[in-house]
Amino acid sequence: MAKIGGITVVDIGTYNIKAALGERVSDGFKILSYSTVKSNGFSGGKIVDAIGLKASIGEALGELQSQLAKKMPFGDLIVTGSSNVFGMERIKVEKILSKDKAEPIKESHVRDMRIEAGKQKNIIDVIPVNYTLDDGRTVINPVSMMSTKIAADMILLKIEEMAQDEILNLFEGYNFTSVSIAHPGIFAAEGVLNESEKDRGILCLEMGYGTTKIISYANGVPVGFRLIPLGVYNIVKDIATVFKVSYSEAERLLFYHSNLDYESVKEDEVVETTDFDDKTKKNVKKRSVSLTAYARSREIFSIVRRNFTQFLNDPSFNPVGLVITGGGASIPGIAGIGSSAFNITARTGTYASSNNVIVNGAEDIMAVPAYSLLFGAFVYLFKYGVNARKTFKMSTASKAPAISSDENEDESSKDGFLKKVWEFLKKLV
Repeated sequence: MAKIGGITVVDIGTYNIKAALGERVSDGFKILSYSTVKSNGFSGGKIVDAIGLKASIGEALGELQSQLAKKMPFGDLIVTGSSNVFGMERIKVEKILSKDKAEPIKESHVRDMRIEAGKQKNIIDVIPVNYTLDDGRTVINPVSMMSTKIAADMILLKIEEMAQDEILNLFEGYNFTSVSIAHPGIFAAEGVLNESEKDRGILCLEMGYGTTKIISYANGVPVGFRLIPLGVYNIVKDIATVFKVSYSEAERLLFYHSNLDYESVKEDEVVETTDFDDKTKKNVKKRSVSLTAYARSREIFSIVRRNFTQFLNDPSFNPVGLVITGGGASIPGIAGIGSSAFNITARTGTYASSNNVIVNGAEDIMAVPAYSLLFGAFVYLFKYGVNARKTFKMSTASKAPAISSDENEDESSKDGFLKKVWEFLKKLV
């Protein structure tokens, strides 16, 4: 947990940057402020203008502070983004406790195994699945049990190294205690799924403006992830092209005057809009808008399903349902498309519908699916902590962040840094 100020979460999306500042309370986290600003410099899941994107991030962070009665340190930063640079891998780690006789397993043994599994630079976090003792028993929590050897199944959450460095550079100069990068699929799912769904097997689809992420859970842990570079933008673009309206007007038509269950829309219902070319007023049929949105949505869901099925490659996985979240989940009728495409029951996912009570504050957005990832970040941190999360100590005087494997800052490194600053100041005199 953060030593001062709490936790700041930043979600970098193609359309918006969302941020939240929270603090630890006795039973979870409390969100103190949140913000949403237009994202500039991020397109197709890639940074195309680092200066523009950093300015947008600065605006989002500034908005967080403006909502507080008293300025508060940002504390530790958790950042994620809608980019195709994240991955998952399942591994087994073993630890010998004693060659002679069984010993009690300590919390330090379990923690050390997580840290060992996450030592590679591109590993951003480690999720334990289960543990096997030397007598063959498989357990969820091995602490205090007797064994000479322990083996752990773990999920490694990964990021491409170059992308990791690019993200960290966006936050140079800010007074965060540390910065860590998080897997977007995990956070989105944790914000909307309940424990029963994760245990029985579930699919979570987070539909953003430029990308669609799908992650599967079984036996309580994530087992597969896939990101497709298609999203709400593709639907908006079709509506704008077909009806010759601006993108902002196409968004209004999509979210407020369409329904992907187009047959439920009356044939004679119309909505007034403005032609993009000659700026004249005109009427368009709501059912026509709905049919246009349906065609592209159905195609996106079919592509997502096909890609994910090939990637998962596990015929035994039989999910009980599909939960749709993200900004696209607010499109009327989206659950019906998901249910039809995946041939399973589907629902719209929000933090309010997850049955979690770990996060309070920001009650006005708890039922808005676009913010599920922010809530999911705090749920995840409450459940798994930061013991194995790769963190980077940030300094405004250094361009290169230093990697830290534990929460306590090394005093010798601190003294070394102060010595360098002193030598630098003497040169200026």
